[in-house]
Amino acid sequence: MKLKKVLAVVMSLCMVAGTVSYGAPVITQSITAQAADSATSGFSFNQTTGMLTLSGTVDGDALRKFNNTYRDNVWSVIVLEGTVLPEDCSKLFCEYPCYSIDLSNADTSNVKNMSRMFDNCCNLKSLNLSGFDTSNVTDMSYMFNECGKLYSIDVSGFDTSNVTDMGDMFSLCDQLTSLDVSRFNTSKVTDMSGMFNSCLSLSTLDVSGFDTSNVTDMCDMFWGCAKLTSLDISKFDTSKVTNMGGMFCACNKLTTLDVSGFDTSKVTDMSGMFASTNLSTLDVSGFDTSKVTDMMAMFSSRNLTELDLSSFDTSKVTKMNWMFSSNLRSLTLGENFKNVPEEAELYNDKGWVNSKDIATVVSGNGEYAVIENTGKNTYKRLPIVEETKLTYPTNIKVEYIKKYHQVRFTWDKVESADKYSIAVFLAGKWRVQKQDITGTVYTSPKNLTPGKSYKVAIAARVDGKWDTANAIKHSGTVTIR
Repeated sequence: MKLKKVLAVVMSLCMVAGTVSYGAPVITQSITAQAADSATSGFSFNQTTGMLTLSGTVDGDALRKFNNTYRDNVWSVIVLEGTVLPEDCSKLFCEYPCYSIDLSNADTSNVKNMSRMFDNCCNLKSLNLSGFDTSNVTDMSYMFNECGKLYSIDVSGFDTSNVTDMGDMFSLCDQLTSLDVSRFNTSKVTDMSGMFNSCLSLSTLDVSGFDTSNVTDMCDMFWGCAKLTSLDISKFDTSKVTNMGGMFCACNKLTTLDVSGFDTSKVTDMSGMFASTNLSTLDVSGFDTSKVTDMMAMFSSRNLTELDLSSFDTSKVTKMNWMFSSNLRSLTLGENFKNVPEEAELYNDKGWVNSKDIATVVSGNGEYAVIENTGKNTYKRLPIVEETKLTYPTNIKVEYIKKYHQVRFTWDKVESADKYSIAVFLAGKWRVQKQDITGTVYTSPKNLTPGKSYKVAIAARVDGKWDTANAIKHSGTVTIR
């Protein structure tokens, strides 16, 4: 051993740049590096090229200790065939400045902990994990956190059947444009908080098959997924979840979201849950909020105009600051939602009235409404939009086509209408002739009986509802020519 130490001293003095084993600063400590240490640690480092080479059985603690001194100089990582990674791979390549890491030859069959394995590898553009065996891994939290230059990560073959922690797994991977997690087995996962936090560039994400029956934390799970236009979480089992704070916050391209099946009976935090989304409708009428203490900024979403909170119990809520959308115009409260405080910032405008008595303002005269609620009530913000918004066609014009004994109707587009229908009064009843019209023109069938008159009504479907009453009220009679 003494001879080896002498040789190590001589060799280190002779080399201008060379290979450094575990624990050796660039010049001074490399003098004391031992060949035996290099062999047992399972890695070597070329100072000239910045290449870290893994081989044999890698000593995780030794590599992490090496990282304390050398991580800023590692520019690439390769793994020789037969390399076995340690059971604990946490922080193994954390904060490396390298542009590429190739672990395709690594044996990871014994690895249990991959927490922060590539955390904050902020320059990483190429990551090859094609040979990864993750069947024994239990912790993947922060695994790819802040890998801000990765455009794609192939984790489609990951066996996640034993993983319990996926918290912040892909957090702050803001350049990721594709990510396939559709085959993830998440049956044992308890933590999904921040899992896709700030994945700003993802336009699609399939989590529809996730088994979330054991998840307790979904805080910030999709926070800042700014390019997602759709998200199917309708089958999520949330019966054990206690934290949903910021879950969909800043998903500002989401226009629809089905959370109607969510079991929220154990949730205590819903702060910012739907803040800064683009949702125009939201069904939370079945939410159990009896344990919730924080609803701060929960519905702070600009496009929400109507909310049914009739199931909400706010008896334990201590924070309601900035709770509501400034564009909210209809709010239904139940018997366990006793009051809307000023700090909830429900925009008052010309005041809120109870739909049972629209002549009386019940919200005070401040900038934000203050409402004391008893029982179940629906409150409307003045002026009541429903009274001024047309829900039936106007400016109806009739064109007679004598050659074919037809009639053509045209009308002005009704705001927010997605379909129109034509009804004719026959044998004492209104009978629908066509109800899937998407334009503002309808032409009757040919060869109708000349001289015969028909009473015709044109209805519009607005926000999912047909206004047949106004259609009939404004119906007219045509005579075939």
